[in-house]
Amino acid sequence: MYRINKDTETTSHLEHSTPENMNTTNDPKTENSMQQDLFTAEDADVNFRSLTWQGAAILIAKLQIGLGALSLPSTFHVLGFVPGILCFLFLSCMTTVAGYVSGNARQYYPHIHSISDAAEMILGKGAREVMGAIYYTYLTLVAGAGLLTTSVGLNALSDHGACTQLFVGVTCIAAFIFGTAFRSLEKVSWLSWAGVAGIIVAIWITAIACLAQDRPADAPSTPNTSINLDIHIFPQTDFAKAMSAISSQLFAVGASGTFFSVSAEMKKSELFTRALICGQSFIVATCIAIASIVYGKVGQYLSSPALGSAGLLIKKIAYGIAFPGLVITAILWSHVAAKYWFVRILRGTHHLQSNTITHWVTWVGSMAVTVAIAFVIVGVIPFFDEFLSLVGALVNPVFTAIFPGLMILFFIAMKPTRVHDNPGIEKRAYPIREWLPLALRKWKDGSKEMVALYGAILMIIVGVYIIVGGTYATVLNVKLSYDEGKVSGMFSCEDNS
Repeated sequence: MYRINKDTETTSHLEHSTPENMNTTNDPKTENSMQQDLFTAEDADVNFRSLTWQGAAILIAKLQIGLGALSLPSTFHVLGFVPGILCFLFLSCMTTVAGYVSGNARQYYPHIHSISDAAEMILGKGAREVMGAIYYTYLTLVAGAGLLTTSVGLNALSDHGACTQLFVGVTCIAAFIFGTAFRSLEKVSWLSWAGVAGIIVAIWITAIACLAQDRPADAPSTPNTSINLDIHIFPQTDFAKAMSAISSQLFAVGASGTFFSVSAEMKKSELFTRALICGQSFIVATCIAIASIVYGKVGQYLSSPALGSAGLLIKKIAYGIAFPGLVITAILWSHVAAKYWFVRILRGTHHLQSNTITHWVTWVGSMAVTVAIAFVIVGVIPFFDEFLSLVGALVNPVFTAIFPGLMILFFIAMKPTRVHDNPGIEKRAYPIREWLPLALRKWKDGSKEMVALYGAILMIIVGVYIIVGGTYATVLNVKLSYDEGKVSGMFSCEDNS
């Protein structure tokens, strides 16, 4: 996998670790691009490598919280309290592993900016295009979900004071202005601090208000009438509803596909693991605590999103506090989506980090197209829970399970060396038909390789299962919602709060 022209001792070691009969691609352009960092000019007009590990941690937290966390209590009602927590913990562990692999890949291949670059490295040029299309679709879907949630908040605060599409349009404009103004993630991380704080305070206010109430706000108000919270310790549901709930849980902690981009803009990408542990553990603990409190106190009388579970007054207070965080969610995801095309178009040119006309036209155009697509998505898909489940089922498993599993297999087969340890090494990518058989034989090399191999295979199997089962279940639930008249038409002005 490697070739070195100097240092005989290092060459001998690397040749020993290189798989036999593995053909290399003598393409100097490919070799150089896999050695060169995407953002190299520290004295450029725009320094994209300015994100601290603390900023990366808050970005990880903001990418995870804000949408899925608001639907998590309802998944406990479907899956049962105990299985719901266990399932969420399993998915959180899986996505943490996926985040670790994604964020640290650049230490071996510094040219990586997004998951499409990694796909080209281990699966070929065709995979780059397919994965890039899926990735951009995912980012715009989540940006659209952010717009949808913000419109719910505005409707709640104003008692449906205007057409819902007007609220969505206002949020689109805000996402475009702020997302365009801050070209680096380091600047967006400043907003994320306020966004995370607002949403955390809001959901804790909701949880505490639920604890303080004698009966759930949506329970029957007839005096001296007992209520049945219908809390399930174990599941009492069908396959479709269970898979839809699992998909929603995966959506709540499924942002690991974006961690390539977060790592790419860090000052010291070797500190990504520290940022991941801080950001991910905080979000997982918060989600479990909040969801447990709200579900345990409210039971079947949950609202969706969960900020409405404590009554109208608390709902308005909570949305008022969370509102900046909801808007920032739309800004952040729109920014990351636009950055994908911005980098893809300008990679390898001086326009990438220079204040040229081409630079600005490309950046502004990428943001404008992204928020426009997100606006259309909100108009076409006006339902909340099913929308999160659909995203969680259809695309999240690709980024949180299937592709990270393939990356683990690639790394245990290739055993790459960190670039800063051996800066002279030329790295090449290999077709899957060459490295996959080698990876599948690694269980013989020791317990570490065996655990990594079986763990990667498990992630791939789980990912495929969620895609097939979750998508099927979500489509059934969407059809049922339409049949029962619970969903409004496209581009509807109706109150969605």
